[in-house]
Amino acid sequence: MTRILLIVVVFVFTIVACTSSTSKNDEKLSHGEKVKIEQYLVEGQQLYTIHCANCHQPDGAGLAQLFPPLKNSDYLKENFETAICSMRYGLEGEIVVNGVTYNQKMPGISTLTDLEIAEIATYIYNSWGNERGLVAVNDVKEVLKNCKK
Repeated sequence: MTRILLIVVVFVFTIVACTSSTSKNDEKLSHGEKVKIEQYLVEGQQLYTIHCANCHQPDGAGLAQLFPPLKNSDYLKENFETAICSMRYGLEGEIVVNGVTYNQKMPGISTLTDLEIAEIATYIYNSWGNERGLVAVNDVKEVLKNCKK
């Protein structure tokens, strides 16, 4: 009897632990939207690792005073359009992130597709204390139309 009780308890804890925690925003999403955001997060993480992590670091913490953090970044939260544009076209000049001034040129990656930018943005805007939700391809397209090149 004790063994059966133990199995039941382990089963219940496994179910609870494996159930993804949902934020209030997740509760409003359809199943298809949840699948899409998960797909963007996975693809975005892979693209981030290839194109961004060398400077911004795998954990989004940045690198000393050379490359700004993306983790809990006030700059990301306040400059969505600039962040999107910088992925494709780069960024030059001083920026202030979490009270620290950075002035290292960020090269753009002109070969990134709109979808890839949306996936990277979805990943960085939902990691390390950032909570924005899905960054849709159509939103990226609209922002990129207005970038200063």
